[in-house]
Amino acid sequence: MTLQFGSVLLLAALAGNPGAGSTQGVTTGDATVSKPSVYDNYKEAYEAAKAANRPVLVILNPGADSQAQPVDVDALQRSAHRRELLVNYVIAVIDTSTPDGQKVHKLFESPALPRVSVIDKQQKWQIYRTSRSLSAEDWNMVLQTYRSGFAPAVATQPRVYKSNCPNCNLNNQNLGLR
Repeated sequence: MTLQFGSVLLLAALAGNPGAGSTQGVTTGDATVSKPSVYDNYKEAYEAAKAANRPVLVILNPGADSQAQPVDVDALQRSAHRRELLVNYVIAVIDTSTPDGQKVHKLFESPALPRVSVIDKQQKWQIYRTSRSLSAEDWNMVLQTYRSGFAPAVATQPRVYKSNCPNCNLNNQNLGLR
């Protein structure tokens, strides 16, 4: 399910704390591995994603006083494969215990925390959202599926045409196509 609300979120997001950074390189051995852009301010993440034409991975984390376990972005980036997928996104990690974080949480209409959403690269549609705990494999699947910034194509039902053939009609009924 997709929701159009990018403009509403941008207008409602207030300038708060500065973003946590931009894409950086980390040298590990012989190779330099890019680190994704991570922001703690939704407005800055929104603007960076729009400028870079990339989707936004929004993580709404509970505050420190909550019993809910927040998503640990550093742990998420430990896997080289996941780091490669994450560079396709601008990441917004929002602390919902702050006043600005509470406003973003309300705008996302998030029932439970933590909440993970992917906003399309045009910043208009929420193309993925969940409040369930994601395993490493789940994260890989989500990041792989939505990295283009477009919702995946939805399979459509085959079209069933009415026929004058009694056997065809009977087969269609038995297959649940009518």
